[in-house]
This record gives sequence, C-alpha cells and structure tokens, in this order.
Amino acid sequence: MSHHKVILDNVYYTYPDGKKALSGINFEIHHGESVAVVGSNGAGKSTLLLSMVGILFPDNGEIRIGDIPLTKNTLPAIRQKIGFTFQNPDHQLFSTTVYDDVAFGPRNYKLSENEVKKRVEKALEIVGASHLSDRPTYKLSGGEKRSVSIACVLSMEPDILLMDEPSSNLDPKARRRLINILKEFKHTKIIATHDLDMVLDVCERTIVIGEGRVIADGKSEEILNDAELLDSCGLEKPFVLQGCTVCSKNMQMT
Repeated sequence: MSHHKVILDNVYYTYPDGKKALSGINFEIHHGESVAVVGSNGAGKSTLLLSMVGILFPDNGEIRIGDIPLTKNTLPAIRQKIGFTFQNPDHQLFSTTVYDDVAFGPRNYKLSENEVKKRVEKALEIVGASHLSDRPTYKLSGGEKRSVSIACVLSMEPDILLMDEPSSNLDPKARRRLINILKEFKHTKIIATHDLDMVLDVCERTIVIGEGRVIADGKSEEILNDAELLDSCGLEKPFVLQGCTVCSKNMQMT
C-alpha cells in the first residue's frame, strides 16, 4: 500500500432514516500527517471515520486508502493497515478478559501465540493497563475501557490510526498518557474530537466539518485561533488560547 495516504473524493452518505450525514467531503491526508476532525455534535465526524474504515459505505464518491479504493472486496486488506477506536469502547470490547480482547487482532493475523503475547503485553504497558490483563472487561471503568480499546488497536501495529473521541472518560493522568502515545505514533493519525486542547498538542492540521461538509482545513494553530470560525461551528477556542495562565503553564511543562 503506497504511502498510507487517505483520500476522500466527493463523499456522500445518508442514513436510512433520511438524515444526510456527509454531503460532498473532499480532502487528502498524506503519510505521517496528524489530523484532527472537529465540529459540533451531529456535524458528521463519527460518520466520516466509520466510512473511512468501511463500517459504512458512501452512497456516492470514493475513498482511497493508499492506492486502493475502499470496497467490500478490498476491505480485508485495508483493515490490516488501519486501527480504529470507537467513540463508545463498549462497541469494541467483547471478549471474556482484557488479554483476549487485546489479543483478538493479532490472533486474526495468524501470528504465533508467543508473538501475540509480546504484542498484548507491549500494548497494555503503553496505555498503563498491564494490571488489567486478567480482568473481565465488563468490570472495567469507563476510563479503563477506553485505555484497553486503544491497546487493542496498538497491538495490531497499524499504519493508519483512526480515533473517535479518544480522550473522553479519561482522567487527567490517563489523558496525558494518551497524548504522549499519540505523539510517539509516527504513522498517519486521524482523530475526531471535541478536545481542542489535545488537538493543539497532537495534530498539526485540523479539518472543521459542519452539516456534513468541510468548512475549513488548515494548520491547527490558525484554525483554533479563529474565534469567528469556531463560533460559527458551535466550538470555542481551546483553554490554552483563551488566556488561561494555568493551561499555558501546563503546556510549557509538557
């Protein structure tokens, strides 16, 4: 797969109830870019990510991952390159234990059980959840489920990372760990989020969508300093750009 690019060409999607979620989305994300997708509730962020991973298929337009068009036939090959975390981690966790959930992806790759074990242990260590390995997933807190869902993706060692609201339900320490993980992930990252302070930390580029269309696309610092644009899309400047001295001090320390 060439360069792990993600290209959306005039993509439309309407839900069965008639709600138009995507209305002509166009953009290209290059290998290694870290891109935030932001917008108000209902703007189309989650639908966009679900379309890029092939859970939903566009009514019109084309999505290409690298040189491969996203179709039902190409989906197995594409999903080997993409890691995706759902907005609700309960949609991702289904095995009896945390270990088995994190091992599910590598086992599907037909890796040896020794290699699976190495990947699971490494992924859980990265997200600070090694102590949860033998826990039943239904006994986890919301933040623990979020961390484990991220470990499930990391264990597959994807080339492209898609994340839907990854910082929700995380306490400050776990949120900072997530930010550090994302900074160290050197491949392509596409993150749908309301956490605009995290965007400034992690993403060089921000795409703003509203009513299923791209409203703005540019450097994160410029987009997130545009109060008029953000207000028109139901968003506010990140705290660190609102003159918050505590936030500014914390940013300087990280």
